[in-house]
Amino acid sequence: MKVIKFIFVLIMILNFIVTPSFQESNKAEASSSAFKIAVLPDTQNLASKHPEIFRAQTQWIAENSKEQNIKFVVHEGDITNNNNTSQWEVAYDAMQTLDEVVPYTVLPGNHDIGTGGSANTRDTTLYNTYFPVSNFSGTETFGGVYSEEPDKYDNNYHTFNAGGTDWLVLSLEFGPRDPVLDWANEVVSSHPNHRVIVVTHSYMFSDETRHNTGHAWNAHNYGVASEIGGVNDGEEMWQKFVKLHPNISMVLSGHVLNDGQGRRVSVGDYGNKVYQMLSNYQMQANGGNGFIRLLDIDPEAGTIKATSYSPYLDEYKTDWQNEFQYTNVELGAPNSDVKKPRYLFSNDFSEEKNRADDGLMKDWTIVDEGTIDAPSKWSVAEGEVVQSSNIYGPNVPAVDNRKGTFAYYDKHSAFNWGDYTFSATLNATDNDGIGLMFRYQDPDNYYKLELDNQRKFSKLFKVVDGKETTLAHMAEPGYIPGTKFELEIKVSGNQIQVFRDGIDIFGEPIIDNSHSKGTVALYSWGNQSNYFDDVLVKDVINSSHLLEDDFSKDNQRINDGPMNDWTIVDEGTIEAPSKWSVVRGEVVQSSNIYGPNVPAFDNRKGTFAYYDKSGSFSWKDYSFSSTIRSTDNDGIGLMFRYQDPDNYYKLELDNEQNFYKLFKVVDGIETTLSHLAKPGYTQGANFELEVKVIGNQIQAFQDGINIFGKPIVDHSHSKGTIALYAWGNPNSYFDDVLVKREHRLNR
Repeated sequence: MKVIKFIFVLIMILNFIVTPSFQESNKAEASSSAFKIAVLPDTQNLASKHPEIFRAQTQWIAENSKEQNIKFVVHEGDITNNNNTSQWEVAYDAMQTLDEVVPYTVLPGNHDIGTGGSANTRDTTLYNTYFPVSNFSGTETFGGVYSEEPDKYDNNYHTFNAGGTDWLVLSLEFGPRDPVLDWANEVVSSHPNHRVIVVTHSYMFSDETRHNTGHAWNAHNYGVASEIGGVNDGEEMWQKFVKLHPNISMVLSGHVLNDGQGRRVSVGDYGNKVYQMLSNYQMQANGGNGFIRLLDIDPEAGTIKATSYSPYLDEYKTDWQNEFQYTNVELGAPNSDVKKPRYLFSNDFSEEKNRADDGLMKDWTIVDEGTIDAPSKWSVAEGEVVQSSNIYGPNVPAVDNRKGTFAYYDKHSAFNWGDYTFSATLNATDNDGIGLMFRYQDPDNYYKLELDNQRKFSKLFKVVDGKETTLAHMAEPGYIPGTKFELEIKVSGNQIQVFRDGIDIFGEPIIDNSHSKGTVALYSWGNQSNYFDDVLVKDVINSSHLLEDDFSKDNQRINDGPMNDWTIVDEGTIEAPSKWSVVRGEVVQSSNIYGPNVPAFDNRKGTFAYYDKSGSFSWKDYSFSSTIRSTDNDGIGLMFRYQDPDNYYKLELDNEQNFYKLFKVVDGIETTLSHLAKPGYTQGANFELEVKVIGNQIQAFQDGINIFGKPIVDHSHSKGTIALYAWGNPNSYFDDVLVKREHRLNR
């Protein structure tokens, strides 16, 4: 045993020596679109007792803003501790270091308002003396303040561009009033093409939930709650504001003590994930030792990496709460045309959902497979599903073929659910098995995701005709006892992805063809303190559409009229201009426009119509299909990952010249990527043309048949919108345009 321990320690030492630091590896992996936002949590004790540390924070940001590519700085409130002149002098001295170096904003916390920072009123006289509107209104990023208080900087917003995306930072007062949330809704709604970061003093709590009734330090417990407009805590902000907008991506907050850390990923009404993070260090030595939160945002990689750094100590915190990464994050320009997804099932087990406190689970069937410490004890208590029995089998050491208890959703239609995402908030104060089951048909056929803290694993299983097989295994503690976390499963076709708090557990999709449909279940093994909440099942197909247009009146198209949301580009000069229109629910291009000459096979100049919504230029991995017809016999096709007239991909079919061709155009230079010598289509016949572009792989299909036989690999363009194309073809018809989001297999 001693030898084994020695070898283990030696391996760990070697691993430490050869593994680069977290910060260095982050820097090396970042794409050209990556940038940082610096977050200053509660500085109240720095302003009152350690001004030199406060100054060290902002001095480091100013001196390193270019090297670190810090594009914006936010303060989460509680700038001071006692709302007095001496502390505001310290705060002003520290923050003004950033003036004309990097844009920033501030907001008032509870210690910044009222008598002595007591938040007995919303008096922000000193706050606005040292940080008046006039200090910010002349900056490039300034957007505005709460319209009913034009001379106060208590509620404000700024905009900037970084990583190819337009961003809006909205800073809100402590426990924002109802009229302030009304204004916030208007601001976000009027900026549909901006990704929004909401910053407010109190929102998340340290138990990984939003600040809510019964939590300490709730805004409702302060004097300001009795003033006109009242207050809103984190959960109320979510319900009244945050979840209502498809373009809100993050919420940042401080205020809460305990360990001062918490985070949660929630899904808004439009299917968008909102990353909510609490960071507060004030209760630690020296008022927090100057730790700041750095968010490394990489739109191209789809990641948000969080680190916690102290310029005063020149060190990072490396525990799981202070160093983490979200993957598969939508960070490009938001889709302003997004529609609310179709929810197959949603339940927070509240009384409003016809759940009785301390009652039974309606619409769920309990199955006990374990025989030791049976039976199970499932119930609904205080708005959560609770399983409080230690039921298990066959024995304590078991890590496979375990028999516990589960509750499956028993509505008949649920057994026909095919492609969906299934998420829930879980918590276990015990340390044994807990998880989710999906595509469940019966006790002998299903998939199961199980996490175990004691035995240190996260496992994905399939059960087929009663036989269990492990599909994926990660050897690490599956969760932290007593800490809430979100599990999400995405199952589409034969691909399964699993996320814990937004992080892909197994790193890539798991491929399996065993089960194509089925309901969902909550699972427990040897775990007598299980809690499940916020169960959500969402239709993957409906939620993945980036664009769907059949050019009918229902889609606000005018028959025999122009194409809304599309821009026409004529490159050909012979028989120009083009003639694009919508006629009887189809797009028609009726001009013979072309160039440079009739025999041309390459470098042809025709006409195209590209979809011009700004969010579409950030589309990356997608399938693009359209029903196409030509009664002429010349060039017709689709363009994709279009950025401008000099940068795009193009799939062109020609009947007369007998070809299918895939081109890339980079800085105006055209290159053929693939060529098939046969008539591209039959005149007068409808056909479906589809392009799938995922990462660096391109596939093209005609009526479901792979045109070139295998994926074409090219790295030239990573994102862009789509276009309809015609060359020398006065009878080109396009209909049923559909763009669907696709997921990379290697992400």
